[in-house]
Amino acid sequence: MDVNKYTGIFCREAEEHLQTLRHGFIALEKQGMEAERLRPLLRSLHTLKGSARLLNLVDFSRLAHAVEDQLKHLESGEQTVTPELIDQLLAALDVLASMVTALAAGEQPVLAVEEVVAALTDGNLSLAKGDRPTDSRIGIESVRTSVAQIDRLLNLLGEVAIVRDALVDRSSRLNRLLWQLDRLLPDLTHSTGYPQLKKVSTDLRGLATELEQNVCIAQSLVDELQSEGLSLRMLPLSFVTDELEGVLRNMARAQGKQIGFEVRGDELELDRRMIEAVRPMLVHLLRNAVDHGIEAEEDRRRQGKSSAGRIELLASYEGGSVQLVISDDGRGLDPQRLRQVAVAQGLLGDEEARGLSDEQALYLILKPGFTTCQMVTDHSGRGIGMDVVKTAIDQVKGKLQLHSLVGKGTSVVLQFPLTLAVITGLVVACEAETFIVPLHYLVEIVHLEAANIFSEMGAEVIHFQGMSIPLVSLQAMLDLPKSRRQPLRSRLTVLILQCRGQLLACQVSQSLEVQDLVVKNLGDQLCQVHYFTGASILPNGQPALILSVAELFVAASSAGGTRLQTELKTQLAVSNKGRILVVDDSVTTRTMEKNILEARGYEVSVAVSGEDALEKLATQRFDLVVSDVDMPGISGFVLTEKIRENERTRDLPVIIVTSYASDQDKRKGLAVGAQAYIVKGRFDQGTLLRAVETFIG
Repeated sequence: MDVNKYTGIFCREAEEHLQTLRHGFIALEKQGMEAERLRPLLRSLHTLKGSARLLNLVDFSRLAHAVEDQLKHLESGEQTVTPELIDQLLAALDVLASMVTALAAGEQPVLAVEEVVAALTDGNLSLAKGDRPTDSRIGIESVRTSVAQIDRLLNLLGEVAIVRDALVDRSSRLNRLLWQLDRLLPDLTHSTGYPQLKKVSTDLRGLATELEQNVCIAQSLVDELQSEGLSLRMLPLSFVTDELEGVLRNMARAQGKQIGFEVRGDELELDRRMIEAVRPMLVHLLRNAVDHGIEAEEDRRRQGKSSAGRIELLASYEGGSVQLVISDDGRGLDPQRLRQVAVAQGLLGDEEARGLSDEQALYLILKPGFTTCQMVTDHSGRGIGMDVVKTAIDQVKGKLQLHSLVGKGTSVVLQFPLTLAVITGLVVACEAETFIVPLHYLVEIVHLEAANIFSEMGAEVIHFQGMSIPLVSLQAMLDLPKSRRQPLRSRLTVLILQCRGQLLACQVSQSLEVQDLVVKNLGDQLCQVHYFTGASILPNGQPALILSVAELFVAASSAGGTRLQTELKTQLAVSNKGRILVVDDSVTTRTMEKNILEARGYEVSVAVSGEDALEKLATQRFDLVVSDVDMPGISGFVLTEKIRENERTRDLPVIIVTSYASDQDKRKGLAVGAQAYIVKGRFDQGTLLRAVETFIG
């Protein structure tokens, strides 16, 4: 198998990991040892080691393994962070970087790696052991620049698509205005300017037709350009799978096992960045299948199985996503054994472990540090492999599911988008903010009443398809301020989300629409912000953040309980108590009256004039009106008369609050139909509240 064609990808991947490691080692020296700081470094080394093995870069893999050993000593406490240790680790990275530079230049690295590894192990490695490498970017910068240019092109095309949508909207608005103009023209036939107006109308109609045609052409061109731009990023899955059989054969031979490997569907094309992300996932999954899944030949024969194990990789399109299924016919995962190991390794408490279903227990293998190996080897026992897979699948906005039967085998299902450049997302509103939920996580949108929310073990849940699902609030998880402009609700909008075989009910303010969106990176300053994986621009030009659903699931497991049922009942009680329209041109008066009434539990809207009040009464339902008399436009007396004249509002109670105190004014107010008349000079909130309660309770 010719591995040279994969060298460029490896060099680019290695450069990124080496940079991460270099920054990480310096951070360890400056900020001290922390497990959370060490874990990403271990993952990078583990991935580098596995990728090097794929290309048969034995020396590179051996040195990466030696650096990994040093970090494992730090993790276990056998070794402490010292400036001398960091110097040695950085020197080892320089040696690795020099090997990458040679590979990028098409040369084979020539180094006495055994001596370097021995020096690192003995604590004697220094920069003198290997020349300081030249910049490894020199040999591969053209590849990176090419991909970056494609990304920029797609981003610009996304902006063009937004302008296109704006033109479509303006074309529609122009046609509506012309339709209104055509309706008005017959009434103007006798005016002196009619001929000129008719000509303007004809010219505008021609312009609108041309604009509509140009917009149609622009739509077609933008769609074609986006399709062509995306195709430049695509590579067949065989780019990765061609090399996996040789890797699997080497791993199986090292353990004295016979394993057949079958690949189906490797002609599928994926985004090249997705290809880079998929390769380490597949390597770790194959290693797990060989190490933990396929039994020794003697054990297989004793169970009545063929002496040769079988691993299958099946790739297929599922809607707008790609699905990879890696299956083996090995021993399978024993949920009880996984619980015991997790407790023994301190990853779970006894009670928490007993509370896991068998299906939930399978996902314990994704926890950082989890391993069922009794011995640490060159391949297994470090508790990193499946953690790498979990992290990688989260980064590409994918899903991972596990299926296993003891004695029969295990299947790992990976599902992710074809490209990282475009996603299909559900646009949702949460309080005053707008977010995007990748559609492949969404199971269903439901609307809940208070009776649909239950309390179990101190937490709120809902019942969905025969299961109890935790209920969380997106507003609370993101710590968003509650918007005062949110309307009172009698029902909640809840998204049923799925990730790694688990379900979560997430409450949002409103689900808006489904859109195909161009993904934009958050940039260096925001890339570490929790709960988000990117951003996009909506068709209306508004930016929106893309939610990291996997992170929401993690946060939900440790989040405090919600009080959504209580809030919903409270809002329902307010809604049932009554809706009041306050009409006054004085901002001070209407604000004071609004606050008084809302404090008593009424739902209050305001109008700044009699005309404004009539518009609101025509489109909304109210139980009572509180109105001033002297206002711009129609007075409160006229407003009351019009309320009485309208059949729909004829019985609507009206309370007049005014500074007019004469008996004549009072009689006029009652004559036009007001039920109560309160003079502002004698006003107190008790008087207003008693009057309101008299009419609507």
